[in-house]
Order: sequence, then structure tokens, then C-alpha cells
Amino acid sequence: MNEDHVRELVAVAGEAAHAAAEVARGWQRRSGALEVEEKAAADDLVSQADRDAETAARAVLHARRPADAILGEEHGSTRGTSGIRWAIDPIDGTTSYLYGQADWAVSVAAVRESDGCVLAGVVIEPVLDRVTQAGLGLGAWSGRQRWACRPTEDLRRALVEVNFGRPDQRGLAGSMVDGLMEQVRDVRRGGSAASSLAKVATGRAEAYWGPGLREWDAAAGMLIARESGAITGDLAGPGDGSWPASGDILAVAPGLWEGLVQILAPVYRDH
Repeated sequence: MNEDHVRELVAVAGEAAHAAAEVARGWQRRSGALEVEEKAAADDLVSQADRDAETAARAVLHARRPADAILGEEHGSTRGTSGIRWAIDPIDGTTSYLYGQADWAVSVAAVRESDGCVLAGVVIEPVLDRVTQAGLGLGAWSGRQRWACRPTEDLRRALVEVNFGRPDQRGLAGSMVDGLMEQVRDVRRGGSAASSLAKVATGRAEAYWGPGLREWDAAAGMLIARESGAITGDLAGPGDGSWPASGDILAVAPGLWEGLVQILAPVYRDH
């Protein structure tokens, strides 16, 4: 994969993400008209804003990269012939979005189908007017600013963002938070995995633990964190930039990996 191709993928990801963000913000201004549904559970919400935003992103991808496959949270998968798959979460953090909170994001990533390697990713946090992007080997950027995560070896000074995981993992959240709170500066539970990973890249947090994620949730954010210098993987060990089969994502500033794994691994050993 040459640099020019990666740059093209980043540009297309940006176009698709901006299209989705524009639709999502438009719906938010008339939120009283939204019909909200529960998917798998009361905390798993979807609205017409999610569906319309994904449709807007897909339209960009179909126009710019018609031979690529697409995997989206709301409209499922379409097959392609190019070897590139797009992973779209049009509103990552729908509950936060619907409640008027700021911690939701649009996430678009390009993934190489042969090995799951994430090649390009864009995360937009619309309420904060923040766009963070990365291409494999090109670094993590917001506009002209290149990001480097904040390295530290002192777990006591680490702000850790977390997700509670799949329904079968949520019962472990109390033990997870208890273990972390004894040894870190503080813990935050954000509404969006994509946003939380972008925070690690941009120095707004030192670490993120997100069990039970899907490729559309966090592929873009994982690449952005890696390209900022963070270590990413799951509790089995640091990864190579491919989406982990476990769906669990640990992203940490250098110096914190072993300490966080020692806290988290005993909690999730049987899952």
C-alpha cells in the first residue's frame, strides 16, 4: 500500500465522515421530530438520524470508491472487489447524541480485507468541532497539527477512558472500575469509543479500555491512537494494527501497558 493510496483513502474517509456529521447535526437541530427505537436493549438506541447519516456517508463512498466493500452499523454490509472495506459508525454514542451530550462522534475507517489492517481513519466530534484523522504510516493529525500521545510511566497520573462492553461483560464493569480507581488518576466513561480513542491520540486521556467493540465503533480511532504513538491491542498483547478478533481494544500511552493489563486481565480472564 503506497503513501499516495493511503492519502486518497484518508481524503475519502474525511468526505464521508463530514457528510454523515452534517446530517447528524441537522437532525439534532430538529430533534423533536426524531423517532427513537431500542435495538438489543434499552441502552442500545437508534434513530432516523443514525440511518440518514450512514446513508450520506455511503453515498460518498459509492461515488468515490464504487468497488469497495462497506460495513456500517445501521445498514449492514455490501460486498466489493477492491480488497478495501469501509467501516462506518454514523453516530457513535447515539444515547449521548439523543440526550444532547457532547461525547458522540462520527467514525469512518478503511480496512484492508486480506488481513484486517486499518489503513485510514477519520473521527469527527461535531459538538467540539474537532476532526482527527490518520493514515497508516502518516501520523495522526487535526488540520495542520500533528498529534503525539502523552507518554508517561506513572499510572497514578493517568486519566483512563472506559467502555462497559457487551451485555455479557457489563457485570464486570464494577470490578474493572474498582481496580482502576485504586491505581490511576481518574476514570471516565464516555459515550463514544471513537471519541475516547481520539482523546488518547490528542492528549485528552492517557489510556482507553473498550471491551466488546465492533469494527465500525473503533477501527478509525484505533488507527488514530496508534499513529499518535500509543500502543494498541487487546489483553492478549499489543497488536499489529489489524482489528483484533476479540473486539476488545486497549490503547495506552507508552509506559502504561503492563500496569493496565495487570489490572484488567484478572477481571476479564474468563471472557
